[in-house]
Order: sequence, then C-alpha cells, then structure tokens
Amino acid sequence: MGIVDLTSMAEGQTTLRNEINERLLKLKSEISDYCFQCAKCTSGCEAHKLLELEPHKVVALLKRGLIDELVNSDVIWTCMSCFKCRERCPQKVAPVEILFALKNMAVASGKQIPGKYTAMLQSILSIGLIQDVQTVSTRDNKTKKRDDLGLPEVSKPVDAVKFQTAITKLAVEKV
Repeated sequence: MGIVDLTSMAEGQTTLRNEINERLLKLKSEISDYCFQCAKCTSGCEAHKLLELEPHKVVALLKRGLIDELVNSDVIWTCMSCFKCRERCPQKVAPVEILFALKNMAVASGKQIPGKYTAMLQSILSIGLIQDVQTVSTRDNKTKKRDDLGLPEVSKPVDAVKFQTAITKLAVEKV
C-alpha cells in the first residue's frame, strides 16, 4: 500500500518516481529520497522570488510519488533554470533536474505547454535571443537605441543552424 494524498486522493506512482530518480543518478545528482527539506534550494530560487515556485515542495511531492499533480501543474514551467537549487543543496539533490524530467514527461504525455514558454523558445530558435533588442524611452520621451547609449551590439549566434542543433541536442539529452 502506498501513500495517498488526502487532498486529491491520489496514490503515489512509485514506478515514475523511480524512473526520475534513475535519471538523476545518470546526471550525477542524488535521488530525491536524500532531500531532508531544509529549503536551501527554495531560498536561492529566482522563480520563488517572483513566481512562488518552491523547489523543496516539488521534491517532497516527488518523494511521495505524486507525479501526476506535478506534471499537470503549471508550476513546473516557472523554473528559470538558474541551477542555484543544485548548488545550494547540502545533499546534492537537483530540483532543477527533477523539473526538467517533469517537463519532458508533460510534453511526452501530450500536455499543453504554456504559450509564453513556447513563444520564448521560438524566439530563441529564430533570432537567438529570448526577445529582440529593445529601445528605451528617456525622461523627455525620446527613443534611444543601444548605439545611442554607447552600449555594444548584442551578440547573436553566428550560425543559426548550428545553434538550433545544439539546442535540440541539449533537449534530447535532458529526456
């Protein structure tokens, strides 16, 4: 008999949990069972400051085997992939790697990726940046470009095909 979440009445999915833990071991991270909920990962999380992502709670849900709740949640898409959670963890558990695995599971099961996330990825693939270079307005409502401010030009990938291949390879490695 597994643990049952009393709020959703969901049973733990031990096979999926073990699959994610195997992925963590391949990436030289420790398994989620080693997490003792110190919340150091959450204290450094950039997404927690802005979007209320709590990596230690994600790990706690994984430990209980409540994978469906995580895969069906939009919270997995708020991770900024800064890897601070991995660096801060005294037990070497990597919530960011867990979130990558959960995102891959969500895509594989046909879940809809949030629109803003898709738009950001399309922008990276097409121009090499999350968003195009912006202009700024001064106090006297004049528009200034980077050149006008003495800023260097933003570097973009030299070879877009090579860049797309690298992104695709990285995405496949995370699966």
